[in-house]
Amino acid sequence: MMHSGFLMDTESNRHYTLKHTKQAALSAMQHYEIEWSSIHFIQISEHATFRVDLGDGEKLLLRIHPATKTRSETASELEWLANLRHKGLIVPVAISNHEGEFITNVESREGLRYYATLLKWVEGETIPKGMLTTANIHHLGEMMARLHETSADFRPTSGFVRPTWGSKSFKKDWEHLNSHYKHFISEESIAVYAQAAVRVSNHLDALETQERDDYGMIHADLHIGNIVYHHGEPFPIDFGRCGFGFHLYDIAQSIMGLHPAQRELFIEGYRKVRHLSEAAMPILESFFIMSMIEAYSFHAENELETEGLIEEQPYAQALLSAYMNGDPFLFQSLAV
Repeated sequence: MMHSGFLMDTESNRHYTLKHTKQAALSAMQHYEIEWSSIHFIQISEHATFRVDLGDGEKLLLRIHPATKTRSETASELEWLANLRHKGLIVPVAISNHEGEFITNVESREGLRYYATLLKWVEGETIPKGMLTTANIHHLGEMMARLHETSADFRPTSGFVRPTWGSKSFKKDWEHLNSHYKHFISEESIAVYAQAAVRVSNHLDALETQERDDYGMIHADLHIGNIVYHHGEPFPIDFGRCGFGFHLYDIAQSIMGLHPAQRELFIEGYRKVRHLSEAAMPILESFFIMSMIEAYSFHAENELETEGLIEEQPYAQALLSAYMNGDPFLFQSLAV
């Protein structure tokens, strides 16, 4: 079972999950005072997502959550989204059901239990990495900085519960990867991962003992697949991984999938809105390596991902070697 709570690690499990979440999606829409014309599956990550088309051309986002994901975490996510929207940011916000609730109990026809949330659709289209313009990436960095600025004075309610992304979560992800690496990482290579993991952990431990103003609620998964552009402006979507963490970790999650030159453009955009010193770059490198290890940990048990994971290892090893040697790597192309 993957971290999302859904069985997606084999073709048969994927088919099983899709079947039941699609049934649950149809059941969920019966709980809303909404006239809809069609429902379209999008993807499964932290939750199964569907686009709901309305008769007037409008769209909504329906999410089916696994029963293993706590409702308090989802309610807290919706609280933070409402806060961001109240402060003027364009983000998905929840729509209430018949009973005035934002979380709806649903089942598949076979009785599998889930719960659902329905959100307003954020207009826009994703842009592949290779088609992003300089302006696109600058705006992306600016948008993340605005998210961090807006969240600086966020005061959650007493029942607010979201994950914390730091030393404890990283330790758990590293232990998981260390138990499931053998089908895509060699014994020689995992030794380098282990050395890097120790350095990341030491860096995190040192940071977390300090009072810092670059820590708070973050998106934690703002890669280019979770950003839509509308009239040239980027807007964040899919806040399913949001939680407490360092702003530099949030940045690392965003730039990990970008080319080195694009990462530099992102930082330039961020600095137009929010201060980010050169002294932060080595710390950002640690968060970059942390994010890479987390990603491999997440996908490690999914046999459908194995081929891609193997193909990525030469580049991953180049990054790890640079990190351990103290060579800057965020904005440099590495020989593989």
